[in-house]
Amino acid sequence: MKAAAVGFTCIDVYEDGRRYATGNGVNVLFHLKKMRTDLEGAVVTAVGKDDYGQLMLDTCRDHGLDTSHISVVEPGQTAFVEMRMNGRDRIHHRTERGVITDYTLSPSDLAFVQQQDLIHTDLSWKVTAHLPAMREKGAKIYFDFSKRWQHPDVEEICRNINYGIFSFEENTPDVAALLQKGCALGAEILIATFGDQGSMACDGQRMYYQDIVPCKALENTCGAGDSFGAGFLNGLFSGQDIQTSMRMGAELAAQVVGIFKPYF
Repeated sequence: MKAAAVGFTCIDVYEDGRRYATGNGVNVLFHLKKMRTDLEGAVVTAVGKDDYGQLMLDTCRDHGLDTSHISVVEPGQTAFVEMRMNGRDRIHHRTERGVITDYTLSPSDLAFVQQQDLIHTDLSWKVTAHLPAMREKGAKIYFDFSKRWQHPDVEEICRNINYGIFSFEENTPDVAALLQKGCALGAEILIATFGDQGSMACDGQRMYYQDIVPCKALENTCGAGDSFGAGFLNGLFSGQDIQTSMRMGAELAAQVVGIFKPYF
């Protein structure tokens, strides 16, 4: 199985000095790599020629991912996010996008991405116009909308992806309608997560619901959605049904929120 995280990556920087190479797609691939011995994972992004860029390269390599399509921009600043903690919840205090601001796919990067079985990407770069070409040779796209369910490109994106995940504060009737509409536009499966209120998925035919799996001791909610997505995708690509895959996502998320880092 070949999978690539395409687009935004960054370094999370905490006040106490801890720094982690991260990004939604990177987090998902780190987890999938640990769960699937058949996974050939790669990261397609840009970093600056600086210490943060080197941290990203080293961390991806340490987790067994291909970094040959990480463009190193010289001179350039690697994207980073200043993180703050509100109890056990993390807050994005300030984001410096650096070289990712104008990031786009080169022809060689696009050709590489088209060879994948699974592509993870999100709205943190100018992605919408690339989606049809990214999957025109059969790659499945998993799209992280985060909290941006009102973004003007949501409908167009749903026409050009296979799977997607949204993050909400609470479950309202509007959420189910959004998932149903997105599946009617073309998405195979759409997921909504609700923090400690569990998750919901739609395949265009029916709705599925999953409670959280309690963690032993909550440490940091950072990475909960990405770990849920990784567990879900692992189930789906292992031949499990949607309900079982959601349970696998909830189980992995429960483990990750019990550690400070967004991945193991």
